[in-house]
Amino acid sequence: RLYTDVQYRFQYVASFANFGEEDIKYIKASAPIVAPLVPAIVDAVYDQLFQFDITKAHFLPRMAGFEGKVEGDLDHLNVGSEAIKFRKGFLSNYLKKLVTGSYDENFVKYLDWVGKIHIDTPDKKSKINVEYIHCNALFAWLHGFLAETLDAHPDLQADPVARSKTLAAFSKLLWIQNDLFAKYY
Repeated sequence: RLYTDVQYRFQYVASFANFGEEDIKYIKASAPIVAPLVPAIVDAVYDQLFQFDITKAHFLPRMAGFEGKVEGDLDHLNVGSEAIKFRKGFLSNYLKKLVTGSYDENFVKYLDWVGKIHIDTPDKKSKINVEYIHCNALFAWLHGFLAETLDAHPDLQADPVARSKTLAAFSKLLWIQNDLFAKYY
């Protein structure tokens, strides 16, 4: 069932990681802190991805649902491109859902879908296929970036227990999301 039932898999990994209601409570409580940071987090993610041609190249193919101009080569593709702005919107929505989500069956399906859309599957319109090494590297970078960003936030520094619990909760959540990427490779 671990390989065929996403709810069961999520429950197993969450249980193993000791990710539960208290973690969800701290993640949701961080929404007033994280939500205003989302544009800066998204920009930082894309700045990081665009530092390497191998990761930048994954943004050349047209993303499903995007009807605008797609840049034809790496030299013209930049973080201000119309297609990248479209993709940034998806990442912004994802980050907001992490701190506002209901963490129910539909939310788990959403986290699974996020992993699935990064590979080429027969039922997907776009042919975007990001090798796992790049996804994993981004999760490692994002984990560090979020930890540093949240750890330095004055509201969390004022409450060491909340800071510690929030950082741990996001760490566990990112590893769970990473697993839902890894399952497709």
